[in-house]
Amino acid sequence: MTSGGIRNAAQLTNLRPSRTVRSWLFVVSVGLAAFLANWTWPIHGPAHIDDVIETGYLVVASIVLSSVDVRIERGRLNLSGIAIGAAALLLNPLHAALVGMSLGISLARRGAWPLVGNSLMAGSYASIGALVASHLRSQGDLTFQARVVVLILIFAGSWIFVTIGFTLSTGEPVLSIVKRNFTRQFYAAFGYFGLAALLTSYVIDGSLLGYALSTIVFALALALTDTIAGRRIRSILENELSDADRHLFHSRAVEGVVHNLRNNLATAVGDLK
Repeated sequence: MTSGGIRNAAQLTNLRPSRTVRSWLFVVSVGLAAFLANWTWPIHGPAHIDDVIETGYLVVASIVLSSVDVRIERGRLNLSGIAIGAAALLLNPLHAALVGMSLGISLARRGAWPLVGNSLMAGSYASIGALVASHLRSQGDLTFQARVVVLILIFAGSWIFVTIGFTLSTGEPVLSIVKRNFTRQFYAAFGYFGLAALLTSYVIDGSLLGYALSTIVFALALALTDTIAGRRIRSILENELSDADRHLFHSRAVEGVVHNLRNNLATAVGDLK
């Protein structure tokens, strides 16, 4: 989910062909829908021309941030949402889609599905968010409230896409997927992504200082993955410790039963003799 992938390549090969086909059709449909939205959405006012350096910087940031991830209940959670959110606020829809799709570069080693599936979905919701931002920008500069609305739209879109993808690939009900994956820590992580993307959209102003400050924001965000990973490891260790205590209790109970049985057998043997 961007945010991490739906399934990795090894899991995908175990899916029934019908589910595999449905998953690919869904991803392709999402990409086509985003393309049609870019093609048909009327944007009034002067065209929004992006700076090449700004676009390239966010592309590189998306690649780097998506290469650092942590495992969650299913899939992986990475920091690419920060760069994608900032791109939707700062760039035109085409370049925002390019930033979103660039996260697939770091996922290429995992196979075709993470590369193509995540790239198309991330590019789609980044593009749609940029379309809304462009429409709001045509009415004046993006206000704080408008930026928050765009970020909420992007993250909600990513959750919906991932949930539908899980349902199509596994056959699991939507409510079960939401309950098992969308935890308080999950929402807190995306809240952090939104704050970091919002801050980045304000500090990137084309100046060297702006790029330096945004780089600091990205670097500080790396601590989030350590926090999430640490909590996950702690939860696993707590579960393992609980299992060990339960097994120890059972072993002691069995040991007591065996000890009593041995004593009774020894008494019975003595009586027989």
